[in-house]
Amino acid sequence: MLSSCPLQLAGISVAYLRAKFHIQIITAPKLEERKMPNEYKIQVEYCDVPVSGRSSLRSFRDKRLLWLNWIDDDEHHAISQVLSSMAWADVSFRTLSQLANDNDNSALHNYLLSEALINGHFATQILSLRRLVDNRKDVISIHRLLKDVRSNLKLFTRENYVCFDGLPYDHEAAQARLSEKNIGKQVFWGPTSGPDAYGTSQLAHQRFDKLTGVSPEMRKRDDRIPKRMLDRLDSWLLNSGAEDMAKWSHAFLAHAGGPETRVKLSNVVVSLDKITNAIKELALIVEAVSNWLLWSGGLANNMVPLAQFDQFEKLDQPVINAGKRDDIEAVWKTLSDERNKFLDPLDDMLFEQS
Repeated sequence: MLSSCPLQLAGISVAYLRAKFHIQIITAPKLEERKMPNEYKIQVEYCDVPVSGRSSLRSFRDKRLLWLNWIDDDEHHAISQVLSSMAWADVSFRTLSQLANDNDNSALHNYLLSEALINGHFATQILSLRRLVDNRKDVISIHRLLKDVRSNLKLFTRENYVCFDGLPYDHEAAQARLSEKNIGKQVFWGPTSGPDAYGTSQLAHQRFDKLTGVSPEMRKRDDRIPKRMLDRLDSWLLNSGAEDMAKWSHAFLAHAGGPETRVKLSNVVVSLDKITNAIKELALIVEAVSNWLLWSGGLANNMVPLAQFDQFEKLDQPVINAGKRDDIEAVWKTLSDERNKFLDPLDDMLFEQS
């Protein structure tokens, strides 16, 4: 069921909120364009892995780009964009809620506005959660991402993680080579990529140490990320409540569930706070995969995009211009009369001669 919403607007019945919605999904402003690589700078043959490991490296590189595409670059369903849109909608709705709570005479207390705002917000947020935890094989979702990473966990070796785009495996040897090249120079710039980027290589090893729990003196090329890391992310997904709300949507939002289905889901509570918490938990999962497992940029502090417009423009203006109430009442009557006549031709249509 839907719990009471903190938005103190005109009362909206639980039965109505459970109705099936037909809506147009409006997304948030896009995040600032991120420069994600669609290919690697260094060919596999020139990466610091033995010949026997090149097949594994190729597979790792291909999978890494695929997963980053799902997270950041897919034109229509990039996971980070879905999460960003949800965070934007969450902030927007709560801001409007505050405006309503601060002013008992606000137009936001009008039944038509509150009905549209509450229905639209819950519908778009729940449908977004539903997409993110979809467990099918032909979709882009966090659920599928975690399953695919788990099934390819063997590719996450230390040498693949460190050397996938030309970094040296032995950062100390690379540092010695670079120092020798620059003997006599008081200051020189060290590269951040390629075979001489010892500092980046050292950082990669340190990150992999954290992921594996291996101490520096025990490092091996075939160290692998343990399954417990994916178990932890799976537990975050389970505890986010997103899957329960997605199941709720099967019966009360996306589909018209029958009595038996509704009874099974009667203990599921959908609320504003539960949706917000789910956004946070899912964002943590995506950040863990993107920033740590794939060593990409991650979501960082870009959960809520910077508005490229004045989001409060005209909120201080009336909804109905002075003296125009009769006009808008006439619009309502005209539209209602049109729809009240929808059934008038039924008999003629049903019994017309074929």
